[in-house]
Amino acid sequence: MGNKRAILLLSGGIDSTTLLAKLSSENYDVIAVSFHYGQKHGIELNYAKKNAEKYDVKKHHIIELDKMLFKSSALVNREIDIATYENNELPKGQVNAYVPFRNLLFISTALSLAETMKIDEVYLAFNSDDSCNFWDCKTDFIEKVNTIVKSNSSIQIKTPFINLSKTEVVKIARQLNVDLNNTITCYQPNEATECGVCLSCVTKQKALENA
Repeated sequence: MGNKRAILLLSGGIDSTTLLAKLSSENYDVIAVSFHYGQKHGIELNYAKKNAEKYDVKKHHIIELDKMLFKSSALVNREIDIATYENNELPKGQVNAYVPFRNLLFISTALSLAETMKIDEVYLAFNSDDSCNFWDCKTDFIEKVNTIVKSNSSIQIKTPFINLSKTEVVKIARQLNVDLNNTITCYQPNEATECGVCLSCVTKQKALENA
């Protein structure tokens, strides 16, 4: 009997790289899916490729989306500055790095691939810190999508980190010997140098300090 198979949404960040390492340690055959959509941190795809190779994913799909879909987001629109938090105080509620319905598009694409390949598990690396600022990372969002999927399919969307903080994810990464230097988190890096003041950088720094 062969290994279990799973689709994983893979960015170049800590969370999805840690989930990739976890699935690899559990002997999954992973098909990774990444997206290029004009994001300012497009360099994340380089890290996604490196980690896909490191953990021997069976196939790594990089899917191109039209950036015009997301022009209201500071994460894509180069005329809008990404909000920064130099006092390290994290914001509450939606931030301008939100990308409209991006996660629903990502998940739908992964589900299409899963059904085509007859794979029953789709993994996402959302954590509880994400849900503070992005509605499409919340538990109830995933539950509602899963309800729709289950009415017509055996596929399950799985989010093993969704009740864990970024700090707890970092602890798992260290337990799995994930090379955190081979990930990138920043929303607006200068090449491979993270800005240190965007929401993602501040959250990451707090997690590293507390883990």
